[in-house]
Amino acid sequence: MNHAVNWEAISAIGQLVGALAVVISLIYVAREIRSNARSARLASMGSVNRWLEQLAEHPHLGDLYYRGIHDFESLKNGDRVRFSALMHQIFKIDEEMYYQQLEGHLDPRVWREVEAGMRDFNAYPGVQAWWRTRSHWFGEEFVKFVDQVWQTAGPPRMFCEPMKDE
Repeated sequence: MNHAVNWEAISAIGQLVGALAVVISLIYVAREIRSNARSARLASMGSVNRWLEQLAEHPHLGDLYYRGIHDFESLKNGDRVRFSALMHQIFKIDEEMYYQQLEGHLDPRVWREVEAGMRDFNAYPGVQAWWRTRSHWFGEEFVKFVDQVWQTAGPPRMFCEPMKDE
């Protein structure tokens, strides 16, 4: 009886098992990346909603926000600090969403909505004044994007302010 070991067959089987393990690993990694990207999108949208909720739930913050977006320079002491914290928070959320859309992790339809909101928001003189004093807190690429949005923003219309000729 010849019990010769066919090393070529064993090697081929080993390579096949290894290749199958690599394919399974790649499928797993792709699913995890997709799941993580979705989680990041949901977290960003949740952050925007929480930011808006705090304005709605705390009338003093809503009032501060409204005064600040119209005239940042008029804010003094604690009001300026609180307004700056609100602005920093929303701009950090926008920055995160900006980078998500660059990486293809944000639905283009959602990004169009975010960008439209940024255009309306950046049209206010108080937001522009705050941005001039704090833009150095953000990434260079995002700063260039916000500056471009600022240049293309129309008149403030977020709160349905009348046009100058109305």
